[in-house]
Amino acid sequence: MVFDKKFRSILFCCLFLIPAMTWAEAERESCKVCGMWIDQYQRTAVEMVYSDGKTEHACGVACMFRIVHEKGLDSFRSIRVNDWNTGAKVNAQNAWYSLGSRLIPDMLPNYIAFADQQSGEAFAAKEGGVVLSFINAMDTISPRGMTQPFRIRQAVTPGAGSFGIGLAYAYVMKDRLKIGTDGQDPDSFISGNPAQPRAPKQIDIQTQMLVMNYGITDRVAFQMNLPYFEKEMETLVRQGNQINTVTSENDGLGDITFEFRYNPWRSHYYDKFFTLLAGATLPTGDFDATRAYNAALKTNLISTGPGMQLGSGIPTVLGGLLYSQRLGHFWLHAQALYRYFPENRDDYKFGDETQAGLAIHYTPNYDMVLGIEMDASYTDENEDLGIKIGNTGGTRANLALVFDWRFLNAFGGNMNLRGSVGLPVYEDLNSQDFLNAGGKKFTQSQLGEGFFANLVINFNTRFGDF
Repeated sequence: MVFDKKFRSILFCCLFLIPAMTWAEAERESCKVCGMWIDQYQRTAVEMVYSDGKTEHACGVACMFRIVHEKGLDSFRSIRVNDWNTGAKVNAQNAWYSLGSRLIPDMLPNYIAFADQQSGEAFAAKEGGVVLSFINAMDTISPRGMTQPFRIRQAVTPGAGSFGIGLAYAYVMKDRLKIGTDGQDPDSFISGNPAQPRAPKQIDIQTQMLVMNYGITDRVAFQMNLPYFEKEMETLVRQGNQINTVTSENDGLGDITFEFRYNPWRSHYYDKFFTLLAGATLPTGDFDATRAYNAALKTNLISTGPGMQLGSGIPTVLGGLLYSQRLGHFWLHAQALYRYFPENRDDYKFGDETQAGLAIHYTPNYDMVLGIEMDASYTDENEDLGIKIGNTGGTRANLALVFDWRFLNAFGGNMNLRGSVGLPVYEDLNSQDFLNAGGKKFTQSQLGEGFFANLVINFNTRFGDF
């Protein structure tokens, strides 16, 4: 399969819009780090005067610390922050900073500046958190207040009003038969057994997705994914003495996914987060319920394989636990999830799935993230008319390399280009043996191995003055 034309068109439109967005907003100052409008965050904005006299503003203390960390304190003639209580300009090195309170006025971590220690302590007594000097606060900063994995969720919830929207393209290819942990070439597999009537050869899945997320409160975040699939599968079919390749395709809208994250606990230093996840899918994707007689099982079963279905045909639910921790320039993300598939109206049930994952991200600066992600899942066998489908389900483990590049500030936010590429490192997939009319054994198996890749262009901002 070639790179999808629809996704390419969308990407080109975005690239043409970027210069126009930048030109239209050139007169309005934005934060160098996050891109948010300075005039929208006057209560927390920071004024920085470089040694050469150039003046620059940051939306808040967190972004100021990141700039100072990158440039070095000696690069500045003066840095002035706004006292939270009075709005008065204060020398940043003489100010005191609340961290970990119940308020997130601009960015993560939620530093809030005060003219003196007593004012900061009084605020902390009311709103929670700790109070730090300039030097101690600088020691707690990281290049990014959060990172976002691909196949793993993060436990960090952004501030209320935070908004992101993105266009994603994903590609998956599998081209090896898996019987248990053994991989076999499909052509050799069917040609080596005259009783084998058919065997899957290769599956290609392209997905375009509209992804949106929003911070409902400082502890509750919402995300929605709207996918469109293009699936193509090649199957080897024995026809007399010939083995031919049959191609089937299925394109269309997939099931819409909704997820909510609730963060009941995080550390004062915004370096540890524990979060609960709840999600659901709506059956907007088509489920092909066409049935055909299965001679091996002597009943009519769904003829379209699960990998070629566009949806599950019924709402599903998801629950899980998430943990994220910052260790200097590194972020660690971990998850444990369970997805439940009820039986749909066509008496078909996809197998329930248990997932676990771990991501390690390195943030060399506030514009770049590099990382490695690992995930594993165990899926139960599918059921049709209460009959377990033996060549479905099993265990998979994957490894992926990821990057995230914040390449442009525009429209009061920033644009990111994110990508990943990975492959399965372990697969133990179910298969099922049958006897044909002549008493010869043949095997129904699944495709595995191959690789997957993702590319996302994403815009992030925050609505309102907090």
